[in-house]
Amino acid sequence: MKNRSITYLLLFGICSMLAIMQSCQKTDDLEADINSLKDRVAALEKATEGLNTSFASLQALMQKNKVIIGITPTKDGLGYLLELSDGTSIKVMESEAVQASVPEFSVDEEGYWIYKTSNDTDFKYLPGADGEKVSAWPRDEEGNVVATPLISVSSSGYWQVSYDNGQTYTSLGTKAEGGSQGGTSIFSKVEYNEANHTFSFTLSDGGKTYTFPVDDTFGLIIYGLNDANSEQAVQVFVPNENHKEYKVEQNDVQQAVVQAPKGWNVLLSENLLTITPQATATKDVEETIKIVLTSSKNYIRIVSIEVKQLSSEAGAEAWQQFVNADQQNVLLDFSYAGYKYGEMAPPEIETLTAQGYKVYDVTDPKYGAIPNDGKSDRVAFMKVLEEIASQTKQEDNNMTDRYIKENAKAIIYFPEGNYILQDEGSKDRRIRISMSDIVLKGAGKNKTTLEMTAANNSPKPTEEMWNAPVMMEFKHNTGLKESIGVITEDAPIGSRTITASLTGVSAGSWVCLVLGTPELGNTNDDVINSELSPYRWQDIKVQQGTTPNIKTNGIQIFEYHQIEKISGNSVTFKEPIMHAINKDWGWNVHKFANYANVGVEDLTFKGHAKEKFIHHGSDIDDGGFKLIDFVRLTNSWMRRVNFESVSEAMSITSSANCSAYDITIGGNRGHASIRSQASSRIFIGKVTENSNGYTLRKGEGESTLMEYKTNVGQYHACGVSKQSMGAVIWNVRWGDDSCFESHATQPRATLIDCCSGGFMHWRQGGDSAQMPNHMENLTIWNFYATNAQTDQDIDTEGKFTWWDGNGFWWKFMPPIIVGFYGSPLDFDDTQMKRLESNGTAVEPYSLYEAQLRKRLGYVPSWLSSLK
Repeated sequence: MKNRSITYLLLFGICSMLAIMQSCQKTDDLEADINSLKDRVAALEKATEGLNTSFASLQALMQKNKVIIGITPTKDGLGYLLELSDGTSIKVMESEAVQASVPEFSVDEEGYWIYKTSNDTDFKYLPGADGEKVSAWPRDEEGNVVATPLISVSSSGYWQVSYDNGQTYTSLGTKAEGGSQGGTSIFSKVEYNEANHTFSFTLSDGGKTYTFPVDDTFGLIIYGLNDANSEQAVQVFVPNENHKEYKVEQNDVQQAVVQAPKGWNVLLSENLLTITPQATATKDVEETIKIVLTSSKNYIRIVSIEVKQLSSEAGAEAWQQFVNADQQNVLLDFSYAGYKYGEMAPPEIETLTAQGYKVYDVTDPKYGAIPNDGKSDRVAFMKVLEEIASQTKQEDNNMTDRYIKENAKAIIYFPEGNYILQDEGSKDRRIRISMSDIVLKGAGKNKTTLEMTAANNSPKPTEEMWNAPVMMEFKHNTGLKESIGVITEDAPIGSRTITASLTGVSAGSWVCLVLGTPELGNTNDDVINSELSPYRWQDIKVQQGTTPNIKTNGIQIFEYHQIEKISGNSVTFKEPIMHAINKDWGWNVHKFANYANVGVEDLTFKGHAKEKFIHHGSDIDDGGFKLIDFVRLTNSWMRRVNFESVSEAMSITSSANCSAYDITIGGNRGHASIRSQASSRIFIGKVTENSNGYTLRKGEGESTLMEYKTNVGQYHACGVSKQSMGAVIWNVRWGDDSCFESHATQPRATLIDCCSGGFMHWRQGGDSAQMPNHMENLTIWNFYATNAQTDQDIDTEGKFTWWDGNGFWWKFMPPIIVGFYGSPLDFDDTQMKRLESNGTAVEPYSLYEAQLRKRLGYVPSWLSSLK
């Protein structure tokens, strides 16, 4: 609340100046004086509010029966919000300098309040109501409660102090004028030592430092509740949102009492918090939910959750059209992407062991891995795989050590430390793990490291620089074989049902919808050009003057689905199709052999990528350090993983409904990040690409190297390649000299959702014969550009072009962009399917999250916890 006396001073001063203005026309000088007075008054208000808060905080901290049980940094970085063991909270802030005459306050050696003004040389005692010294501690020597001082400026402009919450005041005899600088707190320094579990403050006169223990073993962690920019984010419930789920972690909680607003239902279990709003809202409603926690030491902690229920859902026009199934809708439903269609998180290890999974510790003497000894641990790892497979390895093409086991039910555990899995003695040989139900697990992504110390070489190092073998891969060897049925009726995009007489499959089986055959798509000119409209295949120029692949190989679509039910010739999938079916185009259904339930988590993959990465500079640049891939997997995952100095982080190839999230890619810059390659509905989320290296101009070779910088990112950021369908790239922060990958050979239906980073040409990839970079339904939603660039050779009048009709590369079917902000960029909207809100973000902030919420009625806790 503003100090009324200070506000009175402002009004009085302005009125005086206005009176002068009527007799003098120097209005510019008077306006400057008014603004100066406003600034001084604002500084006085800030100082008095801050000092009064610090008085109360000091006394709260000095109470012997209170313990600090929680600490949260304030968003301005100047202090902390402290939770005390009686359920109260206080703010402790470092003093900020203000341009105003503000007294300096402190505490003497005996514990009495002291102060001095700009006119004083020495401190003097803060006077009580009767002129006596006032204790700064919450109780005096006799044990009586001591009132907290409250300072303000009187209507006549003098500093004053109250000990009865502003009912009466004692003047300090000093006017709030003259001095040029003051402070906003009695604390010159506040510090939380997380390692030692202590909190300390130093008084503003540079005097004594006080240190307090912090007992932070008690509390409730609600993942995804708070965002990075707010001390307490409001949880917004849109119409038809049934509930919200949050993953929680309880520590020493003996009792939890929920205080929910009328009509709201809040359920707290051991690992999950569920909030259900009132059934209907005729107007927007803001409420507070409180959860009162009690510990084994009878500490009390209160968790407050601000919630808001909307009576109507606002949002971008594109979103409204999707929700209302409007004829103008341009959005596909991407909500089925990810592990188990985004509906749940993969199981944790405790769940898997309860289901009978066996843990294999590579450091067990019978396997023999020794971390941190600088020697190869590859043999120990292969001994584990051999035991799981119950047979010796198989060899493929003298380049692959292969281990096969259906339903392995195995957890391969690497304890904390560094393990070398590929060195000079094993280079150019991959480990292929052909198993389902298997998890590769470390002790934590900053604790366990799997290292590759020697680069692999491509079998054709000058012709196929990117084709070096990967260190390890989880792969099913069986590709798509003969057709098991022909699709005999049309089906619209978004349908879940096709008409086909299938053999050898049933509910739960996985199949692939294939246009033509796996080797050759539909090569009919009319079909190709209808897919390329408004362009034609004849418009695609190839460097060597040959025919583009889209003509020689035809339109190729591979869309993987799981069958929900079969009734006669009617086959219903668990997820919608993302490309319309035209029965006359030659659509077939093929069995899809795959492995499921493969996981990689809680570790770091380390390579040794060159410091000076050059795109297509050599096979070491492009693919020397590739450590892991997924091939022909379903419902599998990678999470809580780091990559350091890798050529490529990971390809998820010919797979469906896999997730890769909570990942950091750092170290030296490499070729690529994480991609969905010829896969369906892959989720790649919460990836931070902050690798360092040289920025690169377009072209190839040493001459493209420019300036060494941090946070340039991989050359190709997270994205798609080949016949990818329905991939979601969510909340990825890639480097400033990077951009999403779109590596040609007919990827379709990709969502780039609430991502940030560089936005430029030449980072997408793809040979000229493989153009376009992307087919229909590239959707970019709420992109924040940190470095937007155009190319004068491509972009007419500085407008970002999507189809370069003059060059060999850079060809995209008209994309959809809704919400583009940050570094400004103009687009050639004649080449776009939809451009909405260029310059500002839109609501909903995440399209994937909003579509998932619309489908399920809530946002699953695994996704909320990543925000």
